[in-house]
Amino acid sequence: MGKIQAVLVVCGLLVSPAYSKDSQQARPGGARGATQGYLDAAAAAVLNLKSAQFSLKREGPPAFLDEKNGITFALAECSYAAPDRVSCNVKVSLRNGTILQLTRVWVPEGVFQTNPLTRQFGKAPADSSFNGPALFAKTGIADILKTATRNPQLVGKETIQGKDTLHLKGEVMGDKLNPLVGFTLKADFLHPVDLWMEEKSSRPVQVRVSESEGKGWLIELFAMDEPVDIPTPKLPPPAPKPQF
Repeated sequence: MGKIQAVLVVCGLLVSPAYSKDSQQARPGGARGATQGYLDAAAAAVLNLKSAQFSLKREGPPAFLDEKNGITFALAECSYAAPDRVSCNVKVSLRNGTILQLTRVWVPEGVFQTNPLTRQFGKAPADSSFNGPALFAKTGIADILKTATRNPQLVGKETIQGKDTLHLKGEVMGDKLNPLVGFTLKADFLHPVDLWMEEKSSRPVQVRVSESEGKGWLIELFAMDEPVDIPTPKLPPPAPKPQF
């Protein structure tokens, strides 16, 4: 297991008329150019996203949130506010098996994390690679969808979360995904990536990145472009210096 970096999150933007239901019928398999058009629409959605709520679930053994201190996690519930604010409530397991919850926040002023015992904010560990805002940057998931997805295919129509969706799949090299999902992937191996997007609006509602041996990441998206407030955490005052 490697360190985790929060993975794959997309949303928001109405589909371009070139790929609307009226002008582009969804057919399993489909022409590569047409399928890439759906991925391009999803990529544009990431960059135009104003806010979103999403959950990140680990499939298989837990992944490291802080390898140095032996802290692993299997579920994170997160909020994003453009352009660079993310807050995640993370259920973590300590070396002794104790399960606790902490909050990690990325804001322009830095990266902050609560102590799972005292719930007070402090600076996040310097060696942490979990970087929420990187997912929404131009070099993040948007670039992967536009330029790094090989063998894209339209699987067909499915109902996900009660919504009519189009299911697309492709493959992405591990070295391209690793900066976003941590170093759990084989760098020189093509990993399956599945995307479910609303048929009418093109808004993604679910994403899965698969690893070997049944491991992977599942992201569920909701409450897109609804108001989100992620304030900068307030740190406790520094402890007074001892007097000699």
